[in-house]
Amino acid sequence: MKKLLSASLLLLLLLCSCSETVNDIVDSTITANQKKDEVLQTAKQDFAADAEIAAIYGRNVNQSGEIDLLSTDNAFVYVVQSDLMQSNEFYVPVFGAGPIKSPINFDAMLQLVKDTTASNILGTVFSTLATASIDPSANYDDSPLAIQTALLNGGSAFITQNTNTKIDMLLVPSKSIDSTSVINSADWIINFYSDSNSLVLWINSESGIVTTLSGN
Repeated sequence: MKKLLSASLLLLLLLCSCSETVNDIVDSTITANQKKDEVLQTAKQDFAADAEIAAIYGRNVNQSGEIDLLSTDNAFVYVVQSDLMQSNEFYVPVFGAGPIKSPINFDAMLQLVKDTTASNILGTVFSTLATASIDPSANYDDSPLAIQTALLNGGSAFITQNTNTKIDMLLVPSKSIDSTSVINSADWIINFYSDSNSLVLWINSESGIVTTLSGN
């Protein structure tokens, strides 16, 4: 009876261990919004008490609009802004730990954007983010829905026509792209690119209109 009980306990421990491992693997894949609050909490402690999210940069996201924290070739970089300091800080979430400051900054982001038109547009956007942030109550889609919209508006066709397509995405305050915007929101800019071609889409959260900023 004791041996049977011991074997049962061992089996239960193994099952729990396997379950935790599976959950860890699942939890390593995140959307843009999942770590936003955690990043903001960290930034308020080690950057500025008035810190707010100014932008979210998704590097090499998958076609579901997610990145894997256990992978080294993709990331969500959270750009944090302070009105008091009139400056930005950059954070990335870490699997199994709190967010850390990121070596990826605006210059590094622009170097990763191969499309000249997109790079010029983002350069203008970035110049506003030291004094602009995304209001916590802003209405916008999380990264999976944004990617889905982009795929339906040219992204899928681009992927079909271009091997080894990668996807970058950037969430910014609407007014940093469109100065006439009057609502409290944020818009996505999504870049599909291969070695030789690029497609850049702007998803306007106010109208739902998807505009092609650049494509070849």
